[in-house]
Amino acid sequence: MKNKMKIKKVLACFALMVNFGFAQQEIQNSFYMFNGSVLNPAYAGSRDALSAVANYRNQWSGWKGAPVSTMFTIHTPLVNESIGIGLNAVNDKIGPTNKSAVFGDFAYRLKLNSKNDRLCFGLRAGADLIRNDFNNVKINDAADPLVTGNTNFNTNAFNVGAGVYYYGKKHFVGITVPKMLANKLTTDPNFANSTQEIHAYLITGFVVKLNSLWDLKPGAAVKYTANAPLSIDGNLSVLYNKMIWFGLLYRHGAAAGANVVYNVTPQLHIGYAYDFALTSMKTYNPSSHEIMIGFDFMKKNKALKSPRYF
Repeated sequence: MKNKMKIKKVLACFALMVNFGFAQQEIQNSFYMFNGSVLNPAYAGSRDALSAVANYRNQWSGWKGAPVSTMFTIHTPLVNESIGIGLNAVNDKIGPTNKSAVFGDFAYRLKLNSKNDRLCFGLRAGADLIRNDFNNVKINDAADPLVTGNTNFNTNAFNVGAGVYYYGKKHFVGITVPKMLANKLTTDPNFANSTQEIHAYLITGFVVKLNSLWDLKPGAAVKYTANAPLSIDGNLSVLYNKMIWFGLLYRHGAAAGANVVYNVTPQLHIGYAYDFALTSMKTYNPSSHEIMIGFDFMKKNKALKSPRYF
């Protein structure tokens, strides 16, 4: 009887870990206002250059097994800028779970007026490669069937996504569902409800010129996931002398933080973000650190718009 109770407790704990790890299948990112390609395939090509961004995030720094994420995106316009293509590669490690993902993006871009406002439609396709290593997980019962049964929690999950993105020089709004298929994460019947959750995002922002030196950029992001509270982010950034962004972030009921992005040149920008928890976790002082570096490769005969707000 006791063994059965132990097994049930282990199964329950693992189910909670799975739900925690995959209820948010899209990794946390504080620089989504500077790299829309992370979530929205319709963003591909919108910087009018071959644009590459690398991002590293250490969430809840100092906690053993806490999320560590690395991502790389690259995208460019094609065919008189009416088509954009891109590639997203992500690695996300949480405890014993390591998830790698590679997705390709395609965007069709309509020019709406002489101001070059555009309406873009995007599609995404790729796969998540999910691996779990339980060799270093501490267990109390070496004879536990969950361990001795060699239960397979490794998954290769194909998925597709879609998005719409409308933008001008000083405004944008995007709606996206990065992954539309609720794939099962294991064939084990004990975890039949462990699936990839579908997230939908609405992200928007605009820029107001305050004077010759300062620009103000407020923005917001709303994330909807079934059977979960609505997630709302608010952010406010100011740009000084077309060179340095200073920003504040508030994630309702979850976290707050600040970031800075420095435009080293019109092509090269680097950024750092710091978040801290507002939940009961704050007792243990968890904080998150994120670094971003981006570069726009331009043709010699084409000038880069400066500054780039999105």
